[in-house]
Amino acid sequence: MQPERVSELSDLLTHARRARAGFGNAVMVRSVSGMRCSALLGEVTERVRRLGCVVLSLSCSPSDTYSEFAVVRQIVAASLEFAGKDKIIEDEELLREVAEGSVPVDHRLFEALREGFAQAARRHPLVIVVNHIQWMDETSLRWFGSMVRHLNNLSVFLVLAHRTDETPVDRALIDEISKRDRCRTVTLSPLSPHSVRAVVETAFPGQRCDDAFVQACAAATLGRPSHLDGLLASLTAGSVPPRASHVEQVRRCGERLQAEAAAGRLPRQPADLQEVAAVAAVLGEEGSCAMIADMLNMYGDTISGLVEGLTQVGIFRATGDSERYRFGNAALRGLVCRDMPADARRALHMRAARRLNDLAAPLHQVAQHLLQADVAGDAWACGVLKEAAQDALEAGDPKTCAEYARRVLRDPVPEEVRAEVLWLLGRAEVLFAPAAADRHLGEAVRLFSEPARQAEAIVERAYARVLRQGSTESTLRPPRAAVAHVDVNAFAELGDTELVLSVRSLTCAVPGRDAVPIPESLGRPGVSDTLGITPGERELLASVGGDLACRSEPRDVPLELVQRALAGERPAGSASIVLLLRCITVLTWAGHLREAQHWADHMLAGALRQDALFPQVIARCQRADIALRMGDLPVALTEAERALVLTETQHEVKSCHAVALTAVARVRGAMGHHEESVGLLQGLHDLPASALGIRGMFRLKSGDHLRALTDLMECGQRLQALDIVNPALSAWRSCAALAWKGLGNAAEARRLAEKEVELARRWGAPAVVGQALRTLGAVTSGAPAERALAESVSLLEQTDARLQLALSLVAAGKALGQKGSLVQARQSLRRGMRLAEESGARSLTAEAHSSLLAAGGRLRRAPVSGLPALTPTERRIAAHAADGRTNKGIAELLHITPRTVEVHLTRVYGKLSIPGRNALPDALGSA
Repeated sequence: MQPERVSELSDLLTHARRARAGFGNAVMVRSVSGMRCSALLGEVTERVRRLGCVVLSLSCSPSDTYSEFAVVRQIVAASLEFAGKDKIIEDEELLREVAEGSVPVDHRLFEALREGFAQAARRHPLVIVVNHIQWMDETSLRWFGSMVRHLNNLSVFLVLAHRTDETPVDRALIDEISKRDRCRTVTLSPLSPHSVRAVVETAFPGQRCDDAFVQACAAATLGRPSHLDGLLASLTAGSVPPRASHVEQVRRCGERLQAEAAAGRLPRQPADLQEVAAVAAVLGEEGSCAMIADMLNMYGDTISGLVEGLTQVGIFRATGDSERYRFGNAALRGLVCRDMPADARRALHMRAARRLNDLAAPLHQVAQHLLQADVAGDAWACGVLKEAAQDALEAGDPKTCAEYARRVLRDPVPEEVRAEVLWLLGRAEVLFAPAAADRHLGEAVRLFSEPARQAEAIVERAYARVLRQGSTESTLRPPRAAVAHVDVNAFAELGDTELVLSVRSLTCAVPGRDAVPIPESLGRPGVSDTLGITPGERELLASVGGDLACRSEPRDVPLELVQRALAGERPAGSASIVLLLRCITVLTWAGHLREAQHWADHMLAGALRQDALFPQVIARCQRADIALRMGDLPVALTEAERALVLTETQHEVKSCHAVALTAVARVRGAMGHHEESVGLLQGLHDLPASALGIRGMFRLKSGDHLRALTDLMECGQRLQALDIVNPALSAWRSCAALAWKGLGNAAEARRLAEKEVELARRWGAPAVVGQALRTLGAVTSGAPAERALAESVSLLEQTDARLQLALSLVAAGKALGQKGSLVQARQSLRRGMRLAEESGARSLTAEAHSSLLAAGGRLRRAPVSGLPALTPTERRIAAHAADGRTNKGIAELLHITPRTVEVHLTRVYGKLSIPGRNALPDALGSA
């Protein structure tokens, strides 16, 4: 027994001894749920029985509340069990009449029973223990009150116990009894921190219990023994160790147990309290008492008293504002809603929606209640939900829009209404479930009778189909099937300029489709400044920029077009995603990697804010591609794997699985895991064309020249069919050239390499040209090869393409070594090895190292301190920290946990030999 209970037991036994000595008295025991008052009273009963006292003990139940004199009859019935010399009251006839309820309950009966118990007490000390008197009927309670007044000089010890978090039959009468001269009050106290620790250590034998864990257990249970035992049982069943790191889990578990206990007490409360709790649960976790009063047609004073009553029993908690209520916790509100009859709950939600609408509450509050109500056949409710869905979509909350729309569609509605709601649902689903959006928008097209609305649905459906696969090719070159129902001429007749521009942005880049008139200024180096003001014009700018990039036209015009497309107001929804993807792709191909990274981060941030899965997958794949091109392979792999996990666990974005898997395979191959990359892409039949080029490239690196060439040539055929010739997307010609060289066809190898260089020079991005020249140097020999490799290195040194520079440096070093220029070879190989190591390309690092040794270089240990020892991820995090970002800010920016940031920074401090964050700017600035 805990020290607190020992002290309270001692007090009760002291009063019992005084009563046994002829100084009758009473004790009012006050407690709350979970304090184990019944166990304490049982111990008192056992102890006083050993002292030779006659004990009558019972516990009231909620049913006793409605039965007159029920508790006293139970005491009388218990006294009849005593026989012979130990009988309590001599007048057995009176006892039987009272027990059977055949005698009227009046003042004379009160006196007779009191005198009978007094006579019994003169023969034997009498102890009467009654638990849960909050449920005692009022008549019995009054009789006990009269007993307390007449305990002088009687060997009677009366123990009355009640819970303060239950609504009593008559609180005033209980308080009146507790104030009598012969009555003392004992309030059961919660367990002390020392006692809580003892209980926790007993539950976790042989384990060290952290102070924070013990304190969390005490706070979660308020020191109530029963609740503490329940909490520990739940934690041990879940194998939760008693460590400070699990404090949050303790808190959540404690909240759940408290909510279950409070919800279990609610059915025992008066009907008006239950009604107020039900209405409050429907209205929300917290809110206005006036709204409850309005729904129940009550006066303010009445509702204030009822809210106070619910606060006393633990359903509500004090807010400090008499006009507001608040549930004990969110779980409790959910349990109250769960325990309500479904029909009653739906009716309350409908009533709440109508009252909130009458009071001009925000539309989303009304709609939230209608989601839980029965809206079948209710035109007003369907109209509100449709309007709320429109508002949610415009506010950038597609999931909520879809939720409202699906609720309307659950019941039969007129066709025109259904078409409008399907249109909203499809537009919302494009951002997280393009396949479902395609279906719903297709049905909306069929149901719309107005040509303009039908046209809007057709265009939105086309966007959904463009985005469905998530590949760069489908975005830049929309499949013919995606725009099969888009009739440009018919759309032009509608007179909607923005819609026509959207159609042109979709159709102008479709291979094999009839040409769509494009403003002449778009095709000239001097681009007109008059285009690009409206969202539709910006869509067209991005589309034309992407088309020119695919055809490997000089990059200056596409760059200007996409930068103007990004400069002003962009379209909403799916059109904005397509625009961003096209612009990010052009920026990436053109070598503007930092700018492309900014917009990819922007897309991901918006997707996370909207909980839109599809843009998350695509943005992460774009970030992986950019990080790979920048030579940051660990970051690239993290982004690609996160995208892949989403496609494997979320059915809505399963169609993007091949794109995400390709991104992972590409990074793993760049790290040197060539066979693993080929295995990831093996057996997939829905690979994008560029993915075939990636598989062919790593088959080539694995030594499988024939199968590599098959993949690469098919990739080339499919891309050429799409009129995508820019080697910035896929260097399939370079890889095919290396494959042909390995197979002995040097002429074909040189032809493909030279064609790649020609297209790359026409595009003009140094990184693309440098990569093509490296291949040309590999398939030629002599002075032309040396010039190609030297120019490749020179061009790549101007870019952020660290990994490509490493590849060219290693290739140039090996060529110089074969020529005999060992000093220059070692310099080139050392630079290439260092860049490869910083990028995380282990196989390239090993290749450079072996070539360096062959050229007479010495083995150097990898740096363990200073700036060279920092990994790319550590450098990136340290740079952000030096700029003043917090750990949380860095974590949000890089989409990792704050703990990961902390670990990396700790390593940085050790490698740089600095005391902490404040020294980072100087340490990094010295570089």
